[in-house]
Amino acid sequence: MSALIVIGGDGTLNVAMTALIQAEAHIRIGVIPMGTVNNFATRYQLPTDPQAAIELICTQPATQAVGMLVCNQRRAVVSSLTFGNLADISNEVRQSEKQRFGKLSYLYRAIRHIGHNKSLPIRYQFKHEGSHTLKTWFCLITTTKSVGGHVYSASAPGKMHISLLNNIGWRQVIPYFWFALTGNLQNSKAITQLTATSARITSATGQAVTTRIDGDPAVKLPIELTYLTDRFELIVPAVIE
Repeated sequence: MSALIVIGGDGTLNVAMTALIQAEAHIRIGVIPMGTVNNFATRYQLPTDPQAAIELICTQPATQAVGMLVCNQRRAVVSSLTFGNLADISNEVRQSEKQRFGKLSYLYRAIRHIGHNKSLPIRYQFKHEGSHTLKTWFCLITTTKSVGGHVYSASAPGKMHISLLNNIGWRQVIPYFWFALTGNLQNSKAITQLTATSARITSATGQAVTTRIDGDPAVKLPIELTYLTDRFELIVPAVIE
């Protein structure tokens, strides 16, 4: 049976799956992870060694129907959609800084943002739960309970995970540092966590807010997000959770 083989990380997968969504195509997918984080591959327990990934695709021991988050009915969200201050931080960190200092480079940039660029009132509209306007300093929306290998939320099959960092000032420095170093968003009073199958997100003030999808600059608010259950057939190891 034919299949689309994608070589790369979450960003490359985004391009491939976006094309399939726009073409309304349904085809079996094989992944050879070659990215920095490979969050999608980690979620579905795909081998990160290229040779092992190739062998898996050639033998095709099993397939699994996987869901996909879609933005504005046209663009896939393979791993994450973000907006706000921390989304800007990732764009500021230079490649040379990442190679030299690793995660500490992000922490340094994060410290510089404390006390600047206050929260924006963002309106979140959900199909069955009405509309909520919430202060948002940073928003992280993911298709899984983990990002970059860090488990930060409980499982919610068939739904997107929405985590809001409501504000950041000197009183929140310690939990903020913990988040910057570990990705752990749980049990923090500064965090609002939600799950949903669909959402419309707008800037309550009309201020321009640009999102990042799978690490790359993307569309501005307003956006509409829909989680499509069992959208793709993925080649996977024989037994996964």
